[in-house]
Amino acid sequence: MNYSQIIKSVSQKTGLPPAKIKTGINQFFQIVGETIAKNQRLPLPDFGYFGTYTFSAGHIPHLRGKFGFAHTKFLAPHFRPAIQLKEKIKNVIPKFKEKIPQEEDMFKRVVNIPYIDLSAITVPKEILALVPENIARKYQVVPVEKKDNTLIVAMIDPEDVETIELLKKRVGLKIEPRITTSADINHVLDQYSGFTGELKELVTAEIPKTKAGKAPAVPKEEEIAADAPAAKIVTSLIKRAVHAHASDIHIEPLETEVVVRFRIDGILQKIISLPKSIQPALVSRIKILCNMKIDETRLPQDGRFQITIERGEIDFRVSTLPTVSGEKVVARILDKSAGILTLEQLGVSGHSFKVLEENIQKAHGMTLVTGPTGSGKTTTLYAVLDKLMTEGVNIVTLEDPVEYRIPGINQCQVNTAIDFTFASGLRSIVRQDPDIIMVGEIRDFETAQMAIHAALTGHIVLSTLHTNDAAGAIPRLIDMKVEPFLIASSVNDVIAQRLCRKICDKCKKAYQPPPEEIETIKKEMANLESTHRELIPSKFTLYKGEGCGLCQKSGYKGRIGIFEIFGVTETIQPFVLRKTSASDLAAQAIKEGMITMQQDGILKALQGVTTLEEVWRVTKD
Repeated sequence: MNYSQIIKSVSQKTGLPPAKIKTGINQFFQIVGETIAKNQRLPLPDFGYFGTYTFSAGHIPHLRGKFGFAHTKFLAPHFRPAIQLKEKIKNVIPKFKEKIPQEEDMFKRVVNIPYIDLSAITVPKEILALVPENIARKYQVVPVEKKDNTLIVAMIDPEDVETIELLKKRVGLKIEPRITTSADINHVLDQYSGFTGELKELVTAEIPKTKAGKAPAVPKEEEIAADAPAAKIVTSLIKRAVHAHASDIHIEPLETEVVVRFRIDGILQKIISLPKSIQPALVSRIKILCNMKIDETRLPQDGRFQITIERGEIDFRVSTLPTVSGEKVVARILDKSAGILTLEQLGVSGHSFKVLEENIQKAHGMTLVTGPTGSGKTTTLYAVLDKLMTEGVNIVTLEDPVEYRIPGINQCQVNTAIDFTFASGLRSIVRQDPDIIMVGEIRDFETAQMAIHAALTGHIVLSTLHTNDAAGAIPRLIDMKVEPFLIASSVNDVIAQRLCRKICDKCKKAYQPPPEEIETIKKEMANLESTHRELIPSKFTLYKGEGCGLCQKSGYKGRIGIFEIFGVTETIQPFVLRKTSASDLAAQAIKEGMITMQQDGILKALQGVTTLEEVWRVTKD
């Protein structure tokens, strides 16, 4: 039974939508993987447990220490079923009489399949030509090397017999599989046509035959249909952005060219420059995908579209902006296949997690998330919603815009053009018998007043504010003319957060920090001594990425949140009533055990998750 069949079968048995089941399975395996990666056991009552075995390198030919372990060791996952599960399987499948194989026996079936690292490999074009690109992308398999009458291929699932048989018939050669990662597969897939070369060919076919000095006119819809060069350019850009795990695509018109940049791990990177003459067709194609008006170039427009890339559904939220050099397009990439991240996956842990969990479990009150644009506030709110979501509660959200569409939650889109604002929407929401209300942002007194009254009348309210730290949310609400006694009674906690780039696991190396860095660490850790002494390691070791093919030589891959969580406790409430400054509120919270963002970042740097440079970059005022 393959992945799709499992989802279909569970959906039929439970009546739940396939999308929800897919999200749950993905999150389950991610949690299992993260737990056993720490060489821990993960027991599941009446089901069994997941754990790890350590094998010597002699069992695994050509192992290159991919997973960060010594070359003489390999850490393999295993699952031991519980007796109850064995009995259930025997009862459900009468023919199931043989003994369930032990972990050692199960591992021997795949032990002779070597791992191959493709992150720094360039596959010759004549080898790539043996497996067509469409097959390689569909089945996630790439050719690597040809030896006599044998083709060595890399796969994520080397036990996929159907794909191996398909390749045998297609290429007429014996197939020898290797196991690799999804990132390495994408690295080779990008080599098929060569992204830059492919775009140059498409651009050459698309450049309009215009008179010298005359700007190209806005093309008609039939000129930018799905099979037109402009459409193929857009498709290539989208695929490249998704493979690079970019969060945004920027198409920026300049005086003589069009620059395409991707935001990867929070940093904008230039990808390619395109001729100025291709700009109208490129922008018009994107407008068609979003159902925008292609002949309106003087006003900003917003839209969204959805496509399927390699079995995953990707949403794009698009905005156009007229500039003096033409229309700029920014597309936010929303990968639905990843599902909603949990608070633990976002980086909330330890004391901060305990404070947050205690406050969101209260029967009523408000939780606020603060931080600059792009710091992951909405993602954190979704993670809180996911923790609170059950069949017995009514959740209504008011967002601008709705980024992720979640089954089981009533999501509303703000539309200021028809006076459907956060404030007016809140008035309607409280009449919809909600248990939990999420407001995208508190921007003015009217919205703040409505949200606070909802929190006081038995609802859980989640929202965001733009302040630099957690304690600053209280003076910000007072500046909006909200009465301090209402704030003290309604706000349960405030979360402040930033996103740091994570060190690439493949090229991560430990180093001994210089004396000035050690002094900085000691100074910050001194404030934790009285309340969180157990968090401070005896030896300060830092880590950094040396740069490799997997992380594009940057040393970073992915992002993690750093947090400070400010609980409005009984001892904090009198400070709120006295309109105490943000710095004094923060000082009192630190005395009560609050871990600041900088301290949380330093702790994550000492754990090898991020670097001190990243912590300073995102927390500096």
